[in-house]
Amino acid sequence: MPAPLPPQRPYLVFMRCGAQSLHRRLLSEDPRRSWDCCVSWYCPPVEEQLAEYYSSGGDNKLEGFLRFREQHKDLPRYRYVLLLDDDIYFKPGDISRFLEICDRHSTFLTQPALRWDTNYILRVTLHNPACELRRVSFVEVMAPCFRGETLEELLPTFGLAKSTWGVDGVWASILQASERPLHVVDAVQVEHTRLFDPRGGAFYKKLLAMGIDPYAELHRLESSYPIRGGRRTLRRGHVYRHALPAFLGRPSLIFFELVKKLLQSGKQLRRIRS
Repeated sequence: MPAPLPPQRPYLVFMRCGAQSLHRRLLSEDPRRSWDCCVSWYCPPVEEQLAEYYSSGGDNKLEGFLRFREQHKDLPRYRYVLLLDDDIYFKPGDISRFLEICDRHSTFLTQPALRWDTNYILRVTLHNPACELRRVSFVEVMAPCFRGETLEELLPTFGLAKSTWGVDGVWASILQASERPLHVVDAVQVEHTRLFDPRGGAFYKKLLAMGIDPYAELHRLESSYPIRGGRRTLRRGHVYRHALPAFLGRPSLIFFELVKKLLQSGKQLRRIRS
C-alpha cells in the first residue's frame, strides 16, 4: 500500500535553475521546511527527485513560472510564493523563517535583505540592522515573494519584458497606486553569489542573439509605470527589531541608511578607479 502523501505545505518556492544551481543545498539545509519546491530548468533537465515539482520552458524566470502554471492547472493555492534565482543563498532554515515572517505580517510583496558584503545593485535592498521589516518603494525581481492574491493580480505583467528588466518596477507602481506596501525583510539576509553581468552573462548573450535590448525594455516600462519618489526606503511603516528600544527605532534606521549610502559611494569610487 503506497505511503500517504505529506500534508500540503503553506508556501511555494519556485527556483529557476541551471547546472550550478543552489537548490540542492537549500533543500538539504532546510529538512523541516514549510515550503514546497518547484525546480524550473533553464538548462537540460537533470534526473533527480528532490523537489515536489519539476518544470522547464520559458526564456526567463517569469515565463518559466507561467509555463509551470500551465503544466500544473490543479496547483494548490499557496499563501505565499517566492520566485528565486538560483544564485541566491539563504542560511539553513532561513527560507522557512522568511516565509513565516511574511505570513505573520500579512505582506503583499517582499524580498529578503541582501548582506552588505555581497553582490548588489540597489542600496534599498541592503540589510538595515534596525529593522525586522522595512517598508520600501521597490522589490527586485531576483527574489520577490508574493502573497497569493497579489500574485494572481500581477501575473498578467510577467510577460512584459523578455529580460525581466522593469517588470519589478511595474509591480511597485501598481501596488503604490493602490497604497499597498512593499517590504524588505531585514530579519533574513541572503547572499547573491554571482556577479551581475549584463554583457558577458549567458542569459544576456541569449537576449542579444534574439535582438532584445534590456535597457530599452527597462526604459519602456519605467516610462509607462513610474515609481513615485524612486527606489527607496520610506519614512514610515517599518517594524523595528524587538531588542531595540522604541525611541531608538527611527534614529537607528536613518543612521544605517546613511551608512549604506556611504558604502555604495565607496563601491562606485572603487569601480571608477579600477
